[in-house]
Amino acid sequence: MTEKRSLYLYDMSWRDVKEALPDIRVAIIPTGSSEQHGPNGTFEVDTGRAREFSKRLGERLYPHALVAPCINIGISPHHMHFPGTISLRAETFTQVLMDVVESLHHHGIRRFLFVNGHGGNRPALSIVVNRIRHEMGARAAWVSPTSVADDVVKANQKSAWTGHACESEMSQCMYLCPETVKWGKLEKGQIVPEALEAKAGIPVEEGKFWEENTVNGALGDATQASAELGKQIIETALDRVTEWLKGFMEKPV
Repeated sequence: MTEKRSLYLYDMSWRDVKEALPDIRVAIIPTGSSEQHGPNGTFEVDTGRAREFSKRLGERLYPHALVAPCINIGISPHHMHFPGTISLRAETFTQVLMDVVESLHHHGIRRFLFVNGHGGNRPALSIVVNRIRHEMGARAAWVSPTSVADDVVKANQKSAWTGHACESEMSQCMYLCPETVKWGKLEKGQIVPEALEAKAGIPVEEGKFWEENTVNGALGDATQASAELGKQIIETALDRVTEWLKGFMEKPV
């Protein structure tokens, strides 16, 4: 069996990076969070999924992709009433990402892909990829593996409202990072009825704390999660993102 290889920064020395740089066409930067995932997962759920997806993506694109360490604290103020959650301000998170990219840009890398595991990071990531393009002249994009495989997720959805510590997310964890799953303690989300009614209305986004949506911190039904479903979601997303990245790596900068 051929050994899978990737350029994961935390497995490398500076000499390894120097030797690899001439072949590197993109840096993959995982972004996660340190927030509650109900009774179903640890605080590493989003970070673990983003990191392990990125490493597998790096294997597929070896030796042309450098995988950076995961930014493991994200924008999570809406989860702060659940003990243990750690959050960054949006402006702090944005600047951290800019500093990471500026560092890698200094070493000669000109294309960047953020692999995001946390919904709360999305608005900031959209700002960051545009800033990188407009201020640095480099190319940047961000992607959510779950969104890329949304058709697979919806085909297997068991609940009216999913997206956090649910059957999809916990299935991905079972496949990618099983250490983040609270095995034997999985629960269905205890959705607040008024929140479900509001969700069924017109598409208006309201600022809320998470306990206004769910009593136990979870959506969906994690008791329906499986590693088999996780594999289907992740491998579909990997196939699609890999194909897109091949074109992205050829774009001029």
